[in-house]
Amino acid sequence: MIWIIGGTSDANKLAERFRCEGHRVLISTTTSYGAHLAALQYCEVIERQLSEKEMEQLLIEKAISAVVDASHPFAELVSTQAMAVCERLKRLYLRYEREQLQVPGAKYYTNYDEVIESLKQTNGNILLTIGSKNVYRFCPELRERIIARVLAVSKSLDECQAAGLQAHQLIAMKGRMRMETNRALMQEYEITQLVTKESGEAGGLTEKCQAAQELGIVVHILSRPRLNYPLVFSDMEELVQQLNETVKAIQT
Repeated sequence: MIWIIGGTSDANKLAERFRCEGHRVLISTTTSYGAHLAALQYCEVIERQLSEKEMEQLLIEKAISAVVDASHPFAELVSTQAMAVCERLKRLYLRYEREQLQVPGAKYYTNYDEVIESLKQTNGNILLTIGSKNVYRFCPELRERIIARVLAVSKSLDECQAAGLQAHQLIAMKGRMRMETNRALMQEYEITQLVTKESGEAGGLTEKCQAAQELGIVVHILSRPRLNYPLVFSDMEELVQQLNETVKAIQT
């Protein structure tokens, strides 16, 4: 069985490819929304955050032969734990990493503290498109200026409200959207600063940044973590080929 660490559109595409190749597939995700999308691939689905010990148990109990990490580029802890477990149990670990996009004119940062310090020197409304988990970092200092765009799930809304944001400061929508939709939202909320992550094409980075730059909005991008992956692919077909060759070698 192949375990895909999911929660992204990439993971669901990989699951479909693996099934077509005849592999049994299990997908893990941390949200009900992600679990719903994963279930559409007719795979076994686990919907919860797994500890490192639970990952180890999963590999043994499900007889996992390979782990394909297609988690979000910023799910650093999950990737680090999965690599450690695979090394201990001598399982194949493959990382699917979205290709990086360089946005001309954008400001790049290595951590949230740098972003916040830079924003303190600006004026106007700030659109956060970083998910809900780290919204609290921008409060209370920048709270009154923040508009947060998050997934329309209760966990995301609860985290934003716990950070002190009010209903009029929340945009609850699906993840990726067209450039025209991004532009309309930025105009509606009179945004002057956009904060986003280096999430790649699949994360809608191009559409967000294009809309912002057309409106003269300053783009602030949090650079993705740099991890030392043993095997990393940005081409899905190359990853599938590597997986097939390794699984075949194991079985013979």
